[in-house]
Amino acid sequence: MCPLRTFSGSRIIAIVHASSWACLMGLAAERPVTGVVLDAELVPEDVGLKAAVEEFTVRFPSLWLVLVARSGTDPWGLFRLGRAGLGNLVLTHLDELHAGVARAIRTGFGLSTEALVTRAVSAHLPASETLAVRLALRGAQLGWRTDELAARAGVTRAHLSVRLKASGLPSAGHLLVWAKLLHAGRWLGDAGRTGESVSRQLEYSSGAGFRRALRNYTGATPMEIREAGGLEPVLDAFLATCGLGRHQPRGLFVV
Repeated sequence: MCPLRTFSGSRIIAIVHASSWACLMGLAAERPVTGVVLDAELVPEDVGLKAAVEEFTVRFPSLWLVLVARSGTDPWGLFRLGRAGLGNLVLTHLDELHAGVARAIRTGFGLSTEALVTRAVSAHLPASETLAVRLALRGAQLGWRTDELAARAGVTRAHLSVRLKASGLPSAGHLLVWAKLLHAGRWLGDAGRTGESVSRQLEYSSGAGFRRALRNYTGATPMEIREAGGLEPVLDAFLATCGLGRHQPRGLFVV
C-alpha cells in the first residue's frame, strides 16, 4: 500500500509505504497525499476488499486509488467494484505490473487537483501562464517559495510577476497562497479530513492562520467551503479574482 504524494513530469516525487490499513488511512487523513496504489491481496480479511475500497473512496474522494488485482483476487468482487461508479478508482492487474500500473497511475494523476485546476484555467491563459499555475499547485505541496517557483518556470521572480499580472493572475506570492487554498478546498470535501488536519498538511503555523487565509482570499470558512462542494467554490473565487469567469463543472472532471 503506497500513498503517492505528487508528480513531476514522468517522475514521482515521493512514495510512502503504509504497513497496514490503519496506517494507510492515517496517512491519507494527515499527509498531503495525491493518490494510493493498493495491492488487493494486502487488504486485511477482516476489512474485506469491497468494504475497504468503498470506505477509502467515501472518506477521501479527492484521492485517486489504483487497485492492483492478482490472479487470486475475487473476480466477482472486482466486477462489483467496477460497476459501483467510483469516480476516483482505477483498476489494473499485477500481470501488467509495469505498463498497466504506470498507465493507471497516469490516469490517477489526471484526477488530481493539479490536473483539474490546470484544465480549468488552460482555456483562458497562454501556455506559459498555465504552466505557472500548474507549478504553483505542485509547489504548494512541497513548500516552495516565490524564488523557487520562478526558477522552475525558467524566469526571475520579477519577470514572473510581470507575466502573471499581464494575464490577470495574482503575483507569485499570492499565486502560491491560492494554490494552497485550492488544495485545501479539494481536501475539505473529504469526510475523512478536518479543517485542522488540512491546515497541518499545508504547513500553516496554526489552524487560525489557515482559516484567516481562507476567509481573506475566498470570504468563506472551512465549513462553508465544505458545504459548498470543496474545490468548486475556491476555484470559482480564484477565477473571479483573475477575471476568468466561472468554471464548467461538467468539463472539469473529464480525463
